[in-house]
Amino acid sequence: MAREPNYIGEFAAEMNALGPTAFQVKYRGFVLVGVGLVATVSDRPLSWKRRTLGAVSVDQTVEAASIVERVWRVRKGEGAQRGAAVMVGQSADNDILLPEYTVSTQHASFSFDAAGMSITDLGSLNGTKVDGVLIEPLTPFRIKDQQQITIGRICFDYLSGDSFVSIVRNRSDYK
Repeated sequence: MAREPNYIGEFAAEMNALGPTAFQVKYRGFVLVGVGLVATVSDRPLSWKRRTLGAVSVDQTVEAASIVERVWRVRKGEGAQRGAAVMVGQSADNDILLPEYTVSTQHASFSFDAAGMSITDLGSLNGTKVDGVLIEPLTPFRIKDQQQITIGRICFDYLSGDSFVSIVRNRSDYK
């Protein structure tokens, strides 16, 4: 089995191979697309019991090659319980793994219901922001297509399947 693409350019190559219709069927769910880093890391943990480092905001987004245009699909792993939250964090048992020092072990979760998608900060050290506003911990916050989400110091564009396919189409041979 071939590995799933990780970056927008790799998804564009897959669209070229599959064609736009088959690609849209395969990748119809929500995604996070890396934008960059929006904070620096403090020089030591705030507590020796935590492995998460504090984040200090910066005035502009720093483009980090490993993050920019990196795609994380917002979905549960294979065999997961239907309706369960999609977990995000530094630990390998999360659905979306972010091995970054400013991301907590279990940092946030995404949940979907009839009204749409919500994100919940799980009491993380550095918090979760939507469009630059820190959300209340342990309180679901409704998110919409094309909003920016910051988890720790990593900034993402949150995209619906249609928005994601549109971006990939612009990078493919099917412009």
